[in-house]
This record gives sequence, C-alpha cells and structure tokens, in this order.
Amino acid sequence: MSGKSAKLQRRQNRALAVTDWSNLDVRMFRDDVDWLASLGEASQIDKRWQGIIGLALTPHMARVVHEGMALLQTRRPAHVRAIKLEFAAEIEASRHSVKLLDDTKKLYDGVVQDFERIDEQHSQAWAFVPDYALGVRDGRIFTTSRAAEFQRSGRFSERTTGPNGYSNRFGFDIGKAAASILRQFGYAPNFLALPVQQWGTAPTINTLDRSDYYETRFDPSFPPALSDILCLIEGSINSGLHIFKRIEGPFASPVFRVLFVTVSHALSALDEVRARYPDITETPGMSGVSDVIDLPEAVRIRTLRKLRNRCMHYVIPANLAELDERLPMYGLVEATSPGLSYETVNADVLLVLASLSDALHNWRQD
Repeated sequence: MSGKSAKLQRRQNRALAVTDWSNLDVRMFRDDVDWLASLGEASQIDKRWQGIIGLALTPHMARVVHEGMALLQTRRPAHVRAIKLEFAAEIEASRHSVKLLDDTKKLYDGVVQDFERIDEQHSQAWAFVPDYALGVRDGRIFTTSRAAEFQRSGRFSERTTGPNGYSNRFGFDIGKAAASILRQFGYAPNFLALPVQQWGTAPTINTLDRSDYYETRFDPSFPPALSDILCLIEGSINSGLHIFKRIEGPFASPVFRVLFVTVSHALSALDEVRARYPDITETPGMSGVSDVIDLPEAVRIRTLRKLRNRCMHYVIPANLAELDERLPMYGLVEATSPGLSYETVNADVLLVLASLSDALHNWRQD
C-alpha cells in the first residue's frame, strides 16, 4: 500500500471510530434514562422508599438531563428547542450539587454560605417545631432536610406536600425532560424489573433539633454549616451503596458512573475539611476519615480525573481508543486509565465508599 493510500485508510478508520464512539455517547444516555425510569418504577413499592429515593436520585437525574441536553446540542442541535424545562435553573443547580465542594463557582466558602442561607430559611419556617429532618436507617444517614434543599430535591422551608408540592413538580419535570431528550434520538425509556426485595427496610424520617443533634454528632468546634456538609456527604455515600448499588440489576454501568462521581467528590471534600481544620486531625472522628482518604485505593481514585469526566459527561473525546460496547463501561475505564481495569477500579470504589460510610457513621463523640 502506498504512503498516500495508507494515510487515507487511517483517516477513514479514524472517521469510522469517531462515529462508533459517538454512538456510545447516546448509548450511555439511554442506559441512564432506562436506569432512572426503572428505579423510579421500583420505588412505587413503598411510599417510604419512594420519598427517600426521590430525594437521593434528584441530583443524578439533574445530571442526566443537563448532560443529555449538552449531548443533544452537540448531536442534534435543531432538536433542542423541542425540550421545555419548567425548572431549568433548579436542574442546573441540582446537577452542580453532586460536585459537593468541587463546584468551581462556589468552592468551600460558597457551599457554607448556601447552608447558612438554608439554615435561616428553615429557622423561620420551623420556628416553633423541631427544625431538622433526618432520613436514617441503623444510624446511617441517607438524607437530611437541609441536604435535600441544597440539592434542590426538596424545598422544606415551604413545607408544601402532595401533588402540587415542589418535590413532586420538580421530579416530574426532570423525568419528563429525560424521556423527551431520549425521544429526540429516536428512543423511548425502557423499564426493567429490579430486585427491590434487596433494599430491605426503608429509612425512617425523624424530626429533631439540629443544634442538639450536632452537639454530639461531630466535633464541637465545627460550625453548623460544616456539619450540614458532612451529613450531605454521608447521605450521598449511603444512598449510592444502599439504594443504587443494592439493586443495580442490569444497570452496572450507570450505577458505576454515579458511584465513581460520588466517591471522587466525597474524597476531595473530606480532604478539604481535613486541611481547613488541622487542629482536629488527631481526634477519633477525623482520624478515621483520614485513614480512608489515605488508603492506596482512595489515592488511586483521585488520580483518575479523566475517568471522572467520562462518568459525568456523555460527549466522548475522539482521542480515546479501544472502546467497545460489549465491555463493562464500554471500555472507558481502560481507555482513560491505562494499566487499570474496570474490575479493579470498581472494587476500589466499593471499598472506599464502604470505608467512608463506616468512618462517618463512627464519628460520633463520646
């Protein structure tokens, strides 16, 4: 083959590969929408689970819609105007909340300010009753009223429930948008049965006084907003482990992406807390968390920035090689992290999440 012919062949191969990779973009989006639809359907088995799942799932639904819109803009820009979003601003804010303290528009101080604002709203709305709601099972936090407000899952300061309540209207808008975006690519959501019996007993919602709770929950030197942040992190971790992973069924790839994003930002956020409060690094609570942050598996996860980006976004760079829809995560782990396999990274993620869940659960002061 002449040099000119070989060059042409390589160009054609690259063009074909990019087309195939682009198809994986839509396939990933389809996977996520099918997962959301199936998990939403599974939550109908029990009203207690339905509420908890709705609060836990909303930020990830927002990510799917936000990134799905970006994919639609890239692939079929003329179809974008067909999508109508009643809660566009809330969806964008909810999607950013999965970054925890890594939101470059806020960082630590901005997130603290958010929780201080939420505290003021809740204190006014709940002036004569316990001002804090906690979703918990076996002492492990799944959500709090203030975390849900930060993630835009709920608007507890309004205290409006039922079909006309904020949570129901927002959840409906996100779900409708995800399905509508998928239809612009020529597909409809596919509902698959999930092993809901593996969930076990649903977390219960307890109402209590926030100040009394935090007095023995974390270190006394922490401002209340920081304790709110720690509960947000703990709830994100436990939701991933005990809701999403427990019944992942045929949705291993969507669940892996959610868990990888969760663990990446949880490690970063907790390391930020450790750096800002060096005087408590030797206390039992922070020491237990530090032990997990410094695990080789945790350190390795934090180096995989390219993989984190592929778990967050759908559009796949054309320079990634050896992708294959038959592989776990379509080969994105191996393509972004040379020398590592999906099985290795997945094991790292589960180990670190379980260890963080235990460390945060055991932070309680004597």
